[in-house]
Amino acid sequence: MSKSIELRPDWKRWFWGYFFGILLIPLAGIGLFVLWKVHSKKNSYVYEVTDQQIRASEGNISQAVDLVNIKTLDIEQNWIDKKFDLGDVTLITESRTIKLLGQTNPQALAETISTAIHAERRRIEELNKVKKEPVELPPPGTIDKLDYLTGLWQQGLISNEDYKKEKQNFEK
Repeated sequence: MSKSIELRPDWKRWFWGYFFGILLIPLAGIGLFVLWKVHSKKNSYVYEVTDQQIRASEGNISQAVDLVNIKTLDIEQNWIDKKFDLGDVTLITESRTIKLLGQTNPQALAETISTAIHAERRRIEELNKVKKEPVELPPPGTIDKLDYLTGLWQQGLISNEDYKKEKQNFEK
């Protein structure tokens, strides 16, 4: 069973939207609309991190990357984000980029994801090292000949003794 963690952006990422929404409340309720819009936008982002992939959803749009395909992890913070201990963690693969917006303590999150990436790569390497025992197959055509012999016996065209005698030739 795989572990799963759900992440959402911190409210501080939309601090200015909330701030102006509160300031605009006295103006005929425009602030309430702004607050609702900012809150809806904030809640539309959902990130699901499992031990094999990361899925980012924004509303109806969803994309996922396997941990083993992540080539680079970047952290983006401006000076205000550093004061609030916020940041965006960007996951870069060869074909796509996913940005985890407004994450608290982005350095620790990036470190955790990096550890998960290395663990998943080790797990896949171990799976590839496991050698499967080769299955010994009968010579080509043997199964067809045995089926033909069984068909003759079932139709009564050969006796039980002849069937057993010929079948021993295939079991060697």
